[in-house]
Amino acid sequence: MPNTYRYFLFTVFAISWVTGIAFFIFSNWITVEGDFGPEKHPLQYPILQLHGASAFFMMMLFGALLAAHMPVSWRLNRMRNIGLTLVTLVSVQVITAYFLYYLSNESIREVISYIHLAAGGCLPFVLFTHIAVGIRKRRTNQSKLKPISASLKTTDKPAKAA
Repeated sequence: MPNTYRYFLFTVFAISWVTGIAFFIFSNWITVEGDFGPEKHPLQYPILQLHGASAFFMMMLFGALLAAHMPVSWRLNRMRNIGLTLVTLVSVQVITAYFLYYLSNESIREVISYIHLAAGGCLPFVLFTHIAVGIRKRRTNQSKLKPISASLKTTDKPAKAA
């Protein structure tokens, strides 16, 4: 995966995760005193807007990963379990976000918001594990390969043209 794409992915992911957690905290535990009693904090809505914007970018980046990264890894039989866990968590995020946006039944929305929170809260840890295991496996595989220069004998000389 190109470094530019990787850095953009991680930046958007971090923004999405931090704003999601911040929105949850603001939504559930932070209120301000208004003219008519306690009301939502004024930062809650801009945080949700930033969360939604970053989520759209995440969906695009996720689509790119599905098209480029996953097929290669799947054919090579690399890290399928944790990869599928990541795909499942992101898919749950997309589906529950859709429901949170369009459902009006408050009791169902509350359940879905906790599912969205649980899946989103787990994502950084599963992603970190995916990356760490991938790096470890790559290093292990590279150390098993002999360097080309070590496999050549010093007595082997290229044939001279006549």
